[in-house]
Amino acid sequence: MADAIALHPRGPDLRGRTLHGRFRLDGLIAPGGMADIYEALDLRLRRRVAIKALHPEHGRAPDQRRRFFQEAVLAAQIDHPHVIPIFDHGEEPALGGEPVLFLVMPLLQGVTLRQRLLEPAMPIADALSLTIQLLDGLAELHKLGAVHRDLKPENCLIVQRHGRDHLILLDLGLAKIHTGPLLSIAPSSAPGVLIGTLAYVSPEQAREQPLTPAADIYAVGVILFELLTRRVPFPGTKVLEVLSAHASQQAPSVTERAPDRGISDDLEALVASALDKDPARRPVSAHAFRRALEVAAEQVAPR
Repeated sequence: MADAIALHPRGPDLRGRTLHGRFRLDGLIAPGGMADIYEALDLRLRRRVAIKALHPEHGRAPDQRRRFFQEAVLAAQIDHPHVIPIFDHGEEPALGGEPVLFLVMPLLQGVTLRQRLLEPAMPIADALSLTIQLLDGLAELHKLGAVHRDLKPENCLIVQRHGRDHLILLDLGLAKIHTGPLLSIAPSSAPGVLIGTLAYVSPEQAREQPLTPAADIYAVGVILFELLTRRVPFPGTKVLEVLSAHASQQAPSVTERAPDRGISDDLEALVASALDKDPARRPVSAHAFRRALEVAAEQVAPR
């Protein structure tokens, strides 16, 4: 269990608690900035599950509570092998009297795409396969009229299915519903507040413009660039400098960053199109991007 390496929750320590008289929290899997993830036993169905418990300070404002509820509703609409399902959600008083909002998810054994990036360089065929799977799941989210807004390697889990890497998209907590029947549950967004992770935000996010699924296409382009080169197009920690680069600088080519990888001209052009500053010039959908990558993958020799 994860507690063996002395992890500590960043929110209230819920280990040993039973939520809703049903979910016994046995150990901490991962602490997080907004929520902690626990391993638990569903006492009713006798199965191991994961519990995402939001830190109380992030559940006080109505919009924050609404966003957490939205994550459960969004995931409940998707039945797809490349998107994490949500079994249940609820609210439980914490020891200090403040309520803790929680989601119940399957307990999965795997590594994040970020952890995989710490290993030796990934074969191009593997990079394309994982990106295709990410786009497959993302297309389901887009069909619901939502934009993920926080695609990054940390939000992609790789598990083993039938002896092969299987990618699952995690964390719909920052998703923005921009159209469709679920629009009524969407929380408002505060102006001037950056939603997303700096290295992966689209030019539209950097400019505080309305977002469409094209913003997620850009983020997938950044992830694919990183899988191929082991670096993001615009590294750095100075917020304004990185946002300015996303908004106005042309991304370097993947062959410029990784000249010895043998990246084809077609794949280079496809990555460049996903990173175009103009959303209208990117692949028109996650499905279209996926299909183009499948064609590129057919030209790559297996490892």
